[in-house]
Amino acid sequence: MKIYILFFFLITSACSQYSTSSNQPINFKYSKEIISNLDSLEPKISDHLFNTQRDRKKEIFSNSWVSFIKANQEFNNEIVVEIKEHQPIAILSNNRFLTQSGRIISPQDHIKDLRLISILGSDEELSYLLSYARLMQNVLNLKGDYVKNFNHIGSNFIEVEDNQGTKYSFTKGDFRVQLERLEQFILFELNSGKIDNSRYIDLRYKNAIAVSDKKMEKRI
Repeated sequence: MKIYILFFFLITSACSQYSTSSNQPINFKYSKEIISNLDSLEPKISDHLFNTQRDRKKEIFSNSWVSFIKANQEFNNEIVVEIKEHQPIAILSNNRFLTQSGRIISPQDHIKDLRLISILGSDEELSYLLSYARLMQNVLNLKGDYVKNFNHIGSNFIEVEDNQGTKYSFTKGDFRVQLERLEQFILFELNSGKIDNSRYIDLRYKNAIAVSDKKMEKRI
């Protein structure tokens, strides 16, 4: 009899954990610095916890920064909610973001300003575009700048813009070779002590670099 009583108690306890009321106090805990707007996020989390409709419960993972929710009910009847957010590494077209886990998300909430690289290209080529952008960043590190926009705009043409407003033109097929040429050019400027960040640099010429104050229109 004691075994049956204990078994009934365990079932009742397990069910009571989810038979919560929307009037119960909730303590939100976030794992990192928050990206989301809490005024709009926390009501969504509460709705997620107390809503019994499966389709509605999934909405928070498709239209917000939330990637993980874990809720526990304390002895004082307070619900402690642990929340983790996606960590973005790039902005994509149509207000989408690429995360550290490789997912593409479309959060609807207003967020704080993030210093992220903007990548323009098809979703199928995001992997190598991100790889190219990192290689470009390694070169820009020589002069303390960073990649702001990395765009594959068709016709084998890649255009990069840094935080100083300088634009660089590459061909996709010869990107690595052209990038080495850019690295040599920047090192030359650093050694000479003369760097001009307000310009366009075209590396699509073979064994040459074209530098101008006006945008290059040449296509190779």
